[in-house]
Amino acid sequence: MKSFVNLLVVIPIGPTCTIEFVLDTISSVMYYVQSHKKIIIVDDSQIPEHEKKIKDLFPAVVILKNKKSHGKLLGLYISLCHAYSYALDHFTFDALLRLDTDALIIGHSPESQIFEFFKSNPNVGLAGRYVKGVASPDDFGNVWMNGGRELIVAIIKIFTRYYVRHPFIYWKIRKILFKAINQGYELGELVFGGAYAFSYIGLKRLQDNGLLPLKNVLGAELEEDHFFTLLISYVGLDLGDLASGELPFGCTWQGLPASPETLCEKRKKIIHSTRFWKDMNEEEIRSFFRARRQQ
Repeated sequence: MKSFVNLLVVIPIGPTCTIEFVLDTISSVMYYVQSHKKIIIVDDSQIPEHEKKIKDLFPAVVILKNKKSHGKLLGLYISLCHAYSYALDHFTFDALLRLDTDALIIGHSPESQIFEFFKSNPNVGLAGRYVKGVASPDDFGNVWMNGGRELIVAIIKIFTRYYVRHPFIYWKIRKILFKAINQGYELGELVFGGAYAFSYIGLKRLQDNGLLPLKNVLGAELEEDHFFTLLISYVGLDLGDLASGELPFGCTWQGLPASPETLCEKRKKIIHSTRFWKDMNEEEIRSFFRARRQQ
């Protein structure tokens, strides 16, 4: 019998992650998420000590260890698919929040806004920092230059270097791409993978269509978040924005989208990336938010 939780939180970790930062991100989830939750760690690090350190502090966390390293790009897609399949096989839930190790929760009950968003938009399968077009501005004045769009366009074209290297893989992806376009997919649109939320129906629709994972796609030079975005459109669901205005996500690709103080003032609750903000490094940024949790 499946267990019910309001929110599942999935965090993939790799060989280059700093385990102390991983523990800090888990701590932020434990502190701020008020609903019934379960955390799943996807361990692609091949470092046995990581599991022990996580379990010592958070014994209830589920750790799924890859027998061999899948790496990034669509290797990360494979790792996450195994976690998402595990989630669907063992739990029913309202939403699933995926966090990178350099993402952080900084405000109370971010899940409530996610639940309300999916309730109000039942055809949305995936939501977060939503990037469209060649350049996508956010509320903080940052402009996301969407390099992934060029790759998606290249996949449409036959006899590019992609086809020469992996013709069968790209032919399979190309067929998915054309169906997604017919469903309304815009070339290169993206729900950024540093932090995003799946609705239950979004993941279930992917599983029912044999896309968790789609087999034999390793080798494609495609980021996992671009691929999940494409697949959600392929199965006829919509993409959603959880970052604009008073919505909880404050995310960009490299570094923070605004200063720690500004993110707090704007009531952002899920942020990426803690790696840096101007002259602040990751330890300083995490210390700032850790101090807020300890007050």
